[in-house]
Amino acid sequence: MKKNSNVLSIMLLLCMTLFISVGCDKEDPEPEVKGETLDLGDGSKENFEIKSDMTLKWPNTYNLKGFVYVPGGVTLTIEPGVIIKGEKSTQGTLIVERGGKLIAQGSKERPIVFTSAQAPGSRKPGDWGGIILLGKAPNNMGEQTIEGGVRSNHGGKEANDNSGILSYVRVEFAGIEYSPDNEINGVTFGSVGAGTQVDHVQVSYSGDDSFEWFGGSMNAKYLVAFRGWDDDFDTDNGFSGKIQFAFALRDPEVGDKSASNSFESDNNANASNGEPFTSAVFANVSLFGPVSDPNNYVEKASIHGSTSGGPRFQAGLHLRRNTQLSIFNSLIAAFPIGLIIENDKNSSTQTWATEGKLNVANCIIANAVKNFQDAQYWTNNTQFNPAENSGAFADSYFNRSGGGNRSYSTISDLKLSGNPLNLSSPVVFPNSDSPLTTGAAWTNTKVSSGFEKVSYIGAFAPTETASNNWTTGWTNFDPQNTVY
Repeated sequence: MKKNSNVLSIMLLLCMTLFISVGCDKEDPEPEVKGETLDLGDGSKENFEIKSDMTLKWPNTYNLKGFVYVPGGVTLTIEPGVIIKGEKSTQGTLIVERGGKLIAQGSKERPIVFTSAQAPGSRKPGDWGGIILLGKAPNNMGEQTIEGGVRSNHGGKEANDNSGILSYVRVEFAGIEYSPDNEINGVTFGSVGAGTQVDHVQVSYSGDDSFEWFGGSMNAKYLVAFRGWDDDFDTDNGFSGKIQFAFALRDPEVGDKSASNSFESDNNANASNGEPFTSAVFANVSLFGPVSDPNNYVEKASIHGSTSGGPRFQAGLHLRRNTQLSIFNSLIAAFPIGLIIENDKNSSTQTWATEGKLNVANCIIANAVKNFQDAQYWTNNTQFNPAENSGAFADSYFNRSGGGNRSYSTISDLKLSGNPLNLSSPVVFPNSDSPLTTGAAWTNTKVSSGFEKVSYIGAFAPTETASNNWTTGWTNFDPQNTVY
């Protein structure tokens, strides 16, 4: 009997061991974590301030109601994975004032998402205000009030001012035009200093510009502007930062009534010689516009309700009003005009290009209706005939000896691994035989430091792999139908 008992004990031990082993090999599904839905703001435009340091905690969802101010001396921290929904009726907007900080440090697996409070399928550009980040760095207009109807000023003398962290963040359906030249963009940077960390930020379906800088000296990497309304990257008032790895894709049915560009750059609205000059340096940018066939391009009717007949797309790069911006090792594809260098308002923009203070170098223009122009394509509700402007200066400048620039007639000439104009799933990676795989240069003093020295043109390394696709995991190219 004792012998049989020992056998039974051994058999039970073997069964328990087998059960534990199988249980360890199989991952149990994580339980669904549900948080609360909380309000951030009271719906007013002037009165709501975060009075002391606050943390928005995951897995809660927050309704952004009205203008929410983070004043000087206060830090707002947002945990990875938090969802913030901008309320449409009160134009929810987050404003981080000078001396305040926003610590929005998401992750690849759990990005922080600012989006519309409207239901899936009903979201539109301009459903809420956006993010406004303000600092104490220099600009060329002195202390000034930021656009968009908010109370807050920006500007100072602290080039290394720190406004916090914006990392692995999506901003969807923001951007409101209150009046001409008075807008809240998807993300607005006013005199933001170099102590601020900005990387891995996607702005989608903005009702105005996706990203706009008014002065400041901040740097950034890995930016995405997707299906925005007006400009993708707008630089003004002496912005002098360094930006590397940026990607923009336009929707041919979504554009501004006053001419949308991918890059629009001014020294300031008056084209003055105010210092510091707008001298930002961009490298490894890929810009894809609305033109699928440059030989049969017709601008489509607007879905935004433009009263003047539809979206007005203009240029990949519109450089004007005394800007000294530089762009290196980049791709400008599928725009009505590839490059405009304009001496509007009696500015010296073309002189700065000749003197090497403005630079477009080691870049590729492809699939443009017209590669070059020296004046604005759209003005006073009248579309210029491209044939009326030869673009002689921009042409001679782009094709100058030693500039390293090239142009191609079609998208197929770029030899990408798929269709980069596919709005639901853009494929942007060069094949091994693509002209984008080589040609980058880093000898110009403007890009000799502060940049990752890669050999390729544009924002993406040749041939997609898990390690070189920096958009994987945290971006979303279908926010309209995402259930948050």
